[in-house]
Amino acid sequence: MPTQFPPEPDRDIIPQRVAERLLARASVLDATQAAGSTVTALRAAALEAGISEGAFDAALAELRGAEQTGAPEVRERPRRPLRMWAMAAMVVALVAVSRLAFPVGAPPTPIAATMVEEPLLLQCLSPAEATELIRPLLPLPDNTIVASRDSRVLTIRGTPEQIGDVLSTLDRYETGGSPACARAVEPR
Repeated sequence: MPTQFPPEPDRDIIPQRVAERLLARASVLDATQAAGSTVTALRAAALEAGISEGAFDAALAELRGAEQTGAPEVRERPRRPLRMWAMAAMVVALVAVSRLAFPVGAPPTPIAATMVEEPLLLQCLSPAEATELIRPLLPLPDNTIVASRDSRVLTIRGTPEQIGDVLSTLDRYETGGSPACARAVEPR
């Protein structure tokens, strides 16, 4: 069996990818070894940084004394996000105030002075038919349609504009030639 000798470092050619992995691993190993330092290396670094030998020895004695007595570990108490809570409360308050000052929803109803009542005498349509036709024209909460039981009279409460729309809609059905009038004239 032939004996193999380790390859000569200067003659081996390492591909680029392998070289990158080798150097990365060497860097990790070097950092791991450097994570801890000897007192001698630390003393030399302190002297190089301009720290006196006496100050370094005093700091080292304090450190060793703290390790032996088992000084309690002090942790900073986490801060409460007070500022965030204050901002959130302010936003909620502003939204509430704006809702009171500027309500969202149906448009405000016209004041009672702009509402009028108009009695209408139906000639061709029944009160139920007329109500079905004009109800979409009266969407406000203050609008009313009242049909009398014994007659063909509807009393409508609405704005002057709404009353005008109702009259023009009913005119199409209440004229002499409309199918509703022809049906009303037929004997039953």
